[in-house]
Amino acid sequence: MNVIIEPNDRFAYVGTKTGDIVEINIDRAIYTKCGPARKLLGQGINCLALLPNGDLLAGSGDGTIAKLGSNLQLKASCTVLGSVTSITLTADGTHFFAGTSQSNIYWVDADQLNPELRNTCHYEKINDIQFPYGYSELFATCSVNDIRIWNSRNR
Repeated sequence: MNVIIEPNDRFAYVGTKTGDIVEINIDRAIYTKCGPARKLLGQGINCLALLPNGDLLAGSGDGTIAKLGSNLQLKASCTVLGSVTSITLTADGTHFFAGTSQSNIYWVDADQLNPELRNTCHYEKINDIQFPYGYSELFATCSVNDIRIWNSRNR
């Protein structure tokens, strides 16, 4: 479960492990509404962020990033690889970074929700590393789920 509070301290939004968001009036300590109404977010809500215009961003366990309006109705959504573990807005709120359980970092436009993979790495332990003979700038690593080729000059 996670909580985000509006800047004016009137409402709190609680993301639940059942995939819905509960709005609570802080002044009166009462439940006001719940959403999204038609389709809950799969595998629960892991993180929430509040956009400057009042819309909510929710990251779920099934890799869905959803934008919900003030009525908690779904406005837009996209899917990324892995469970969404974090959402961090830019200062102007036009874009955000989304991190996942599979060690991926996405750059996402907050208006259209178009994810762009910015960084990735192994998300399990590395079992081996190999360098080609006479060329140490290039190397390969293998993990439980994947093999990656790296160039040390680029990163």
